[in-house]
Amino acid sequence: MSRPLFQPQLVAAGETVAALNAQFRADVAAFRLQFSCRDCAYFWPSKRACTLGWTVDALCAEPIEILDEKGEPAFCKAFEPAGS
Repeated sequence: MSRPLFQPQLVAAGETVAALNAQFRADVAAFRLQFSCRDCAYFWPSKRACTLGWTVDALCAEPIEILDEKGEPAFCKAFEPAGS
């Protein structure tokens, strides 16, 4: 199956998914990025679920991985930062 036209190739020649995920983890720590379900207003912590019905496994996984093994991004278009 070929990559859809709207989805760019995020892993360039000479890069690995593991290295890009490691860099993302470093960026999350350095810049306190919020991107996971735990940071979202729609997350229901007691049930470890999304109130909109989306799956939360990929964005709540440890260690943090923004790209899956195929190099495709994991993100939620409905993400809404929770109030601090």
